[in-house]
Amino acid sequence: MRLGFAGAALAASLLAACAGSARAQASPNQIEQISYFRADIRDRPGCFPRVEDGAITWPDGVGDPAINCPDAYAWASLVQALQQKFWTWGTDQTIWIDNPKPICLPNQKSEDCCDPAVMGEALPIEGAPPAGCPYFPTDWTDPPALTVAKPRSSHSHDFLQTLDPARVLRQEEAEIVFRNRPFVRYSFVENLYNKESLGARFTAMQNWIADHAPFNNPWLTVAYPSDAVMFKVDFLSQSEMLEAGLIRQTAEDGSRLDPPNDPDHPYVTMRVDETIAPGDEEPELYYLVSVTAASKALPNWHWYAYEHVGNLGRCDYTGCNDSFGYRARGIDVGGANFGGNYIPPKTENSGDASNDIVFKTGLAYTVEETGEEITPALRHLFASGGIATGDGPVDPDTPSAADPAWLSYRLKASQTSFVTDTGMATHAGQSITEGGFVNSASCMTCHSQAGPDADGNPGVPGIGSRTDLNLFGLNETVNGAPDPDWFYAEGTTTMRSLPFDFVWGMLNASCVEPDGETGRCKSYDDPQFAPPVARIEEGSTTRRPAAAVRGRSGKPVR
Repeated sequence: MRLGFAGAALAASLLAACAGSARAQASPNQIEQISYFRADIRDRPGCFPRVEDGAITWPDGVGDPAINCPDAYAWASLVQALQQKFWTWGTDQTIWIDNPKPICLPNQKSEDCCDPAVMGEALPIEGAPPAGCPYFPTDWTDPPALTVAKPRSSHSHDFLQTLDPARVLRQEEAEIVFRNRPFVRYSFVENLYNKESLGARFTAMQNWIADHAPFNNPWLTVAYPSDAVMFKVDFLSQSEMLEAGLIRQTAEDGSRLDPPNDPDHPYVTMRVDETIAPGDEEPELYYLVSVTAASKALPNWHWYAYEHVGNLGRCDYTGCNDSFGYRARGIDVGGANFGGNYIPPKTENSGDASNDIVFKTGLAYTVEETGEEITPALRHLFASGGIATGDGPVDPDTPSAADPAWLSYRLKASQTSFVTDTGMATHAGQSITEGGFVNSASCMTCHSQAGPDADGNPGVPGIGSRTDLNLFGLNETVNGAPDPDWFYAEGTTTMRSLPFDFVWGMLNASCVEPDGETGRCKSYDDPQFAPPVARIEEGSTTRRPAAAVRGRSGKPVR
């Protein structure tokens, strides 16, 4: 494939020089050509956030920073999450509770239901949150211990250790999705935390369309507030980090590291005492290897991914793009610097008669190689926000905003649209969470599929995967614009899935009353499962916890 404009050849050849390619390039190879579309500078000039009086401020003329400064906004969002101690936020396990109770109806007070009004009480609330009800941990003086969902260990794919070691680590990672208070509150108040309510919401919307098309009902649409945040972190246990050689127990001078770490690029650590995993798990120190997060600053959320600088293969396949926080070495051409925002994937000659250029995967992208240096803009943002300003972790068992280990993390990509202005599918995926399918990953497209059917189960099968396989034999993932056929039967308004505002956390929803082993619940028509609706009072719009909507039988539920 050859691009039809000279700029592509220049840009791609410069990117290859950044990667340290020794060959003289007359024209870009196929990987460099495609990399051209992923090496765009995403921030407009003037994107310089700072912290003033504890709040992020932006210069005049920037407009909406989430769309005009997506990389700078990603770093600003990280600063805010650290200042707010994201590790104290709610998690999937505190929203989509095991053995949930239904929401309380108006004026109902009972130990058998959940009252969302509790989130409006004076805080903190004495004691532990009621069993079976969503909660935000710091709202209570005695919240349950943090738990981590940890998959079963698997080292069965030894060939991946060389081709894609991040995929191997993905099999071992402990993943936690933290969600801030506005996110938790919306999920609770809108009655979105159990499977019956998800199914009832689908049915209510389908009934509305049948009765009122073409008019939309915003009260049945799932739309999280603009200050909602999802913050997914990937941890590896100390034993797994030592086994993988990512940390060590002694420094260069022979002194013992307590706890073990990487003295050159230290990891943020956190002790986890309880895990959700097969078998008994001992309490252990966990090390942060990557972050994928989203802020509801845009209708389709603002997405961004961070990786520890030492992650093997962190820029494989799609490269790493950051126009704000760290600048790579780049090269000078005609007095101008090119490529400083983008680190291209490593390549090598195939070594056979074809002399094809292929990906060289599973290696470190070291600072010595990339020349990455923190920019003055990020250094100022960190300093003004109190980020990475300390001498080291005060307590390795608990993350700290001041921990200088935050300087070990790099922005992999930001994402604000499904496609570019020229129609190219955008990609965002980091090596651990998307290990094995980074080359096709798109946070936005995958999460756009999130939504329940009439049973409260995922309406789009596959959870972001496609039937096409990559060279490893793993499913590729969807990317680009969503397919309308995911949500509606073609040519009709018959729903297949109710869009859940890009939130895959709904996968954790359980039935209040399960129907055996069917994956369904006993009933979806109880008024405690009905979605809230609008009620106009004295010129202001308010919500009530449950309302008259038609159930599956078509009769009003009251």
